[in-house]
Amino acid sequence: MFDLIKGRGRTVFASRDAVIYLFNSFRYIGFNPPATYRVPYFMYSAIITFFAVLFSPVIFNVGWLRDRNKLSVMEILTCVQASLNVMAVPLKCITLAMAHKRLRGIEPMVTELDERYTTAEDKAKIKQCAVTGNRLVFGFAVSYFLYETLTVVSALVGGHAPLSLWIPNVDWHRSTWEYWLQVSFDSAVLFFLLYHQVLNDSYPAVYIYIIRTQVQLLASRVEKLGYDEQKSVDENYQELLECIVIHQKILKIVSIVESVVSITVFTQFLVAALILGVTMINIFIFADLTTKIASSTYFFCVLLQTSPTCYHASYLLADCDELRIAIFHCNWIAQNKRFNNLLIYFLHRSQDSIPFFALKLVPINLATNLSIAKFSFTLFTFIQEMGLGENLKG
Repeated sequence: MFDLIKGRGRTVFASRDAVIYLFNSFRYIGFNPPATYRVPYFMYSAIITFFAVLFSPVIFNVGWLRDRNKLSVMEILTCVQASLNVMAVPLKCITLAMAHKRLRGIEPMVTELDERYTTAEDKAKIKQCAVTGNRLVFGFAVSYFLYETLTVVSALVGGHAPLSLWIPNVDWHRSTWEYWLQVSFDSAVLFFLLYHQVLNDSYPAVYIYIIRTQVQLLASRVEKLGYDEQKSVDENYQELLECIVIHQKILKIVSIVESVVSITVFTQFLVAALILGVTMINIFIFADLTTKIASSTYFFCVLLQTSPTCYHASYLLADCDELRIAIFHCNWIAQNKRFNNLLIYFLHRSQDSIPFFALKLVPINLATNLSIAKFSFTLFTFIQEMGLGENLKG
C-alpha cells in the first residue's frame, strides 16, 4: 500500500503514476465506478454523495443553531469553524465529479510526453514526480484524519458532541445512548467529508506538480540542443521542432487543469480567511486545552488546503523562467539560420509563463495564500481590540 510513496513496487515509473492514490480514493467516495458491480456501486455513491456532500451544509448548521442555547461559546465556534468549510464542499465536489473524465484524459497525454525522455536523469525525475504526487495525497490524508481524531477525542474528554450535527428527534443532552449516537454520527459524517476534502484539496497540487515536472524535463532537453556532435544540423532542427510540440502539449494540459482548479481553489479562497479568523478566536479566547489542540490542528489543515497548490503554482513560474534561460544556453551559435529562426519563434512562445488563476481573477500563488493568512490575523486582532470575545466569554 505504501510502496508508491517510498518509490518501491515497480521498476518503471511514469508521470501518470502520480495520480494512483488520487483515483483509487475517488473510487471509495463514489466518483470512480469499477468495471463490475456498477449498480451496487452507484447506490453506494448516491448515499455517500447525499449525506456527505449535498446534505452536509444542512446537518452541520441546523444542529448547532437548534442547540445554541445549550452549547457553550467554545462548542458553537468549534461547530462554526467546521461548518464554514463544509459550505464549500458541494461546489468543490460537483466540479471535481464533472471534471473526472477530463482529468483522466490527461494521463495518455502525459504518457506520450514521458516516452520522449529516455536518459537515466530524466527517468529519475519522472520517478520523483510519481512518488511526490502520491505523497501529497497521503500527506493531506494524514493531516485531515489527525484533525478528526483529535476532535473526537477532545469531545469525549470534555463530555460534549464533536460537531453537534443535526439528527431528527435526537438530543444528545438527554441520555447516554443519544450521546453515543451523536458521537458516532458526527464521526462517520466527518470521516467521509474529510475524505472528500483530501481529494478536493490535493488534486490541484498533484496536477500542477506533474506540469512542473514536464516543464523541467523540457528545459533540460532544450539546454542540450546542438551539443551532440553525432547529430547533424537537420537532426538538431527536428529535435527543436519536437521540443516546440512538447511545449504546446504542456500548454494543452495546463488549460484542462486550470479550468477545473480555477473553480475549486477560488471557492476555498473565499472561505479560508473566515475559517482561520474564527478558529483563532476559539483557540486564544474560548477553547479548553483539548479543544485548543484539535483547533490548532484544524488551523494547520485549513492553511494546508491551499498552501501546496499555491507553492507549486509559484514554482511553476520559476520553472518557466528556467525554460527561457535554457533556450539561450543551447548551442544555437553552431546551427544554421533555419534552426535559429525556429528558436526565436520558440523563445517568443515561451515568454508567456504559465500562471494559474482562480476564476481568472485571483492569482494562485504564495502571495495570495499569505494575504489570506494576513487577513485572518487582521480579523482576529480587530475582534480582540473591540473586546467582543471577552464580552461573549463573560
